[in-house]
Amino acid sequence: MIRSGRALHLMNLLYRSILVPLRDFIYPPVCFVCDNLLPAGEDRVCMGCWNSFAQVDSCHPTWAEIREKFDAQGTIDDLLSCFLFEKEGALQDILHMLKYRGMKSFGIRLGREIGYRMIEHPEYARAEALLPVPLHRRKERERGYNQAEVICRGIQEVTGIPIDTSLLVRNKYTLSQTKLTLEERRQNVGDAFGVARDHRSIISGKCYILVDDVITTGSTINACAEALRANGAEKIFAASAALAR
Repeated sequence: MIRSGRALHLMNLLYRSILVPLRDFIYPPVCFVCDNLLPAGEDRVCMGCWNSFAQVDSCHPTWAEIREKFDAQGTIDDLLSCFLFEKEGALQDILHMLKYRGMKSFGIRLGREIGYRMIEHPEYARAEALLPVPLHRRKERERGYNQAEVICRGIQEVTGIPIDTSLLVRNKYTLSQTKLTLEERRQNVGDAFGVARDHRSIISGKCYILVDDVITTGSTINACAEALRANGAEKIFAASAALAR
């Protein structure tokens, strides 16, 4: 047992000291977004690209517009997000790689960014759980994972708030929201979500945080929140990596 442990240690040492530098010499690590060489200590995406993301807060017009839509529906108590989603921008590349190319580390990183902002708002700490917006079973099988759940893992690392993936369920397969009007989006997800039968009696009076990668019109988040409200949830917060115009 000791001998095999030493052998493993030597193999790891060989990998770190010889094979990794050789690999980096032959295939220098470059940023997945801008293709520039990555400085030592940076992984997959350079700090220049991370820092290029336009940030949003409660003073930003896109934030105010989405918050107004939430207020009109009356289901979301507060909104928290980090970045502005811009078409053809670096953040779009990051989110595309998270959703379609298995780059889960990007989701963890985005989740941490949300978490850092969350700890500045004490009211979020009372939440019972983080609830990733659920994918339909078919879509999750195709993708292999739910990107919102991956983002939740990063939030949990920072805040310690537990993740609950069993409370909310997606009842139907919906069309992509991308090219739909606001009213079409609402109809598309109107009855798409529900609360799992064995959770309906335990959420009354509790606070939850709904998490998604991007919030555009808020229709999906609102549909989830309506299902929670119907079963007695007292407070519901919305959080996302980005807001879209």
